[in-house]
Amino acid sequence: MILRNARVGGTRKTIVLENGKIALVTDRDMPEGTDVGGKRVIPGLIDVHTHGANGFDAMDADFAPLCRFYALHGTTSFLPTTMTMPYADILRVTTANTDCEGAQILGFHLEGPFISEKHKGAQDPANIRMPSVDDFAQFQNVKMITMAPELPGSEAFIRAVSDKTVVSIGHTDCDYETALRAIDCGANCLTHTYNAMPPLHHRAPGPIGAGFERHIYAQLICDGFHVAKPVIRATWKMFGTERLVIISDSIRTAGLPDGNYVCGGLPVILKDGAARLSDGTIAGSSATMWDGVRTAIKSGIPFEDAVRMASETPARLLGVNKGKIAEGYDADLLIIDENMEIDTVIIAGEIYR
Repeated sequence: MILRNARVGGTRKTIVLENGKIALVTDRDMPEGTDVGGKRVIPGLIDVHTHGANGFDAMDADFAPLCRFYALHGTTSFLPTTMTMPYADILRVTTANTDCEGAQILGFHLEGPFISEKHKGAQDPANIRMPSVDDFAQFQNVKMITMAPELPGSEAFIRAVSDKTVVSIGHTDCDYETALRAIDCGANCLTHTYNAMPPLHHRAPGPIGAGFERHIYAQLICDGFHVAKPVIRATWKMFGTERLVIISDSIRTAGLPDGNYVCGGLPVILKDGAARLSDGTIAGSSATMWDGVRTAIKSGIPFEDAVRMASETPARLLGVNKGKIAEGYDADLLIIDENMEIDTVIIAGEIYR
């Protein structure tokens, strides 16, 4: 596949795709190929934190409809994210078939069950467990785990697993010093920064202050609801494009009309695009990754930076060969029209519309 007249970072390029990879990026035009008419071409979006969409949930362990939905909405690879559920339910998810058409599954993100009851969010407290390397070992292909580092045994757990799995601090009541110790043990990310954790206070900087000081990665839900736009912009200035990761944190309500649903075993009410438990607790996002990129741009972040935080930065966090339009990288691309809508999605060289 040859894409001609593609606008990449403000410059017209020709992009040659071969065997699922980007084989060539050049300023030289070619007589053959598809003329994309000067439209923007950007790397495919990578979602490291998503629970579901369009009526489907990662805990259903049926990924084919999710992969298709994500592909059509610009997410070309993702980590299905489990909830704080019984071990048997999590195991069923991590052993399910992931060879599906559409967005590629890069592994799994376990959000719990090693979390704080105080900051459980929309997670079932009955399923919270203490960190255990032996328990964790039963789950395969886990690329990320969210945990509360104040729980007994956390530091030993982090040291044992962080060489192969990204440990992200979240759903936590930890203070600044505890977060620093967790980072020293190998934790390298914050889960949905600001949500389900102590705030950044001028006398008690908490996990956010520790993450900023040690320059770790920080996930941010950019749906315009979980985090206010001025704070989105301030967090970008704090962590930088190379460390801030846009996530959807979407649940099965993404793409659905207002109504009553069940997510992670708990009843959820979707009203005016916001999903909440019956007590008002925020239950996740109903936005896509492309929605998040556009919200970041509306918050004052430059287009190229917003795109990088949804592609190159999460790819670097996970250590995968994606997220850049450069020779040798995976051929996961989005063609964006003049109205900032997704025109075409390309995953491993295959077209999705």
